[in-house]
Amino acid sequence: MLLTIDIGNSNIVFSLSGAERRLYRLDTVPDWTTEDYLPRVKSLFAREKIDISEADGAALCSVVPSLIPVLSQVVRQLMGLTPYVITPASRSGLTLAIAEANTLGADILAADAAAAEEYPLPAIIFDMGTATTATVVDKDRRYLGGAILAGVKLGISALFSGTAQLPSVSVEAPPKAICDTALESIQSGAVFGAAAMMDGLADRFEAELGQKCTLLATGGLAGCIVPHCRRKFIYDESLLLRGMELIYRLNCEK
Repeated sequence: MLLTIDIGNSNIVFSLSGAERRLYRLDTVPDWTTEDYLPRVKSLFAREKIDISEADGAALCSVVPSLIPVLSQVVRQLMGLTPYVITPASRSGLTLAIAEANTLGADILAADAAAAEEYPLPAIIFDMGTATTATVVDKDRRYLGGAILAGVKLGISALFSGTAQLPSVSVEAPPKAICDTALESIQSGAVFGAAAMMDGLADRFEAELGQKCTLLATGGLAGCIVPHCRRKFIYDESLLLRGMELIYRLNCEK
């Protein structure tokens, strides 16, 4: 059994491989130390009645560099082994056909590796977290790049912090797109605007590729947005974690 740890800008997601996969989350605090995280990780697994000793390996993926040594040490203390840290140099089954391959986020590499392994290609993959990324893998399993934009919640936060009268709101769809209250108007912009963005970028990417693509969406906010897209997106909550498992197997198993 493999423990996967995905360190994002907002949350750290833990998961154990297996048929009954569940996701367990802690807040991301970049300046916390091993001593801060260790009791919280212990408490998390104890509360969920998980015996971490059942895992015989661990993989770590992070967009917060300062937390890589911190969570690596947590794993060493809990499991007595060093986790495999995914980097752009990891074997993934993809060819990185971009100019700055060494700057590719490990989270994008993992999600796109799983997409290429499990879905028809070419594919467009939206990962909707603190930031939203839209990336492309072509029919030859080449990672071609894509687009990065502010995530849905980040956009709402910026709107709230930069204005005097607009309220901060939850990410949920209002009854209609044309709204007559401030709160619902912000929700309309956030949810329907994000859905329209996904539809529009998918159209542009396909036009540049000259062919239709499998459309995938993952990440913490994708489940709120995908139902409102006009294009048919497949929502895959654990895509990134399965990609981490794939990369672990390619790099650590003989």
